[in-house]
Amino acid sequence: MGLLAFLTYGLLLGPAALSMSRVRRWSADHVVLDAAIFVPLCFFALLLIPVLPWWVAALAAVATGAVLVPFGVRRRTAHRARAAQQADG
Repeated sequence: MGLLAFLTYGLLLGPAALSMSRVRRWSADHVVLDAAIFVPLCFFALLLIPVLPWWVAALAAVATGAVLVPFGVRRRTAHRARAAQQADG
């Protein structure tokens, strides 16, 4: 699990360390994927609880993502629409 966590965090934080402006552009262009990054981060955070089996952590992360990802996407698209409306009028 440690190697998997290292690969996940490395793939997420490596590009940010190299070019934060590219990460911001990617985040703005891929709203759903940007929100879905929360799921593996939640999974590895739950694995820090010693008595929790990995499959329970996976189910909890997916369930949390199923609730929070649509909420985050809706919030960002609404914010983007408000900003575009203010710029137009």
